[in-house]
Amino acid sequence: MEKDIALLKEITLFKDLPVEKIQKILNIMRKVVYSENETIMREGDSGDTMYIILEGTVEVVKSLVIGDLEDEDVGKNKVFTRLDGKNHHAVFGEIALLEELKRTATIKAITNCVLYEIRRDDFIKLTEDDHELGYHILLSLARIVSARLRKADEETVKLTTALSIILQQT
Repeated sequence: MEKDIALLKEITLFKDLPVEKIQKILNIMRKVVYSENETIMREGDSGDTMYIILEGTVEVVKSLVIGDLEDEDVGKNKVFTRLDGKNHHAVFGEIALLEELKRTATIKAITNCVLYEIRRDDFIKLTEDDHELGYHILLSLARIVSARLRKADEETVKLTTALSIILQQT
């Protein structure tokens, strides 16, 4: 238990929280294991869980076309990034805690992975029961989403610039 608390204190999402608050978070988490090459979540599916990587590496893949695609549709999917548990214990699926929308990307285990899972219902109850804890986590989630939005914005500018250059040459 102490090892888990120490690990959570390292994660940006829970940084600076006292041990008793981290214990409350641990009480709603569940460890899950995924094998190498296993799909953790699929773009377009509904979801209600956020994950924290304890061990392993995952790949974030987005479809480049609208519609249902299978893994075999090579060239129609783009790997956006890899996340791991080595240094930062990356978080993914956080939007599912904030609103009931479809998954925005496919997440695939590149290696065997051990993750913490937090379900939306448990998260909402926790934040309603402890407003101070809820404020801290929601502020941290907002920062994560904001950073990812900025990165996506930068990528969009690069892509539109490249497309403009290509169109001007034709």
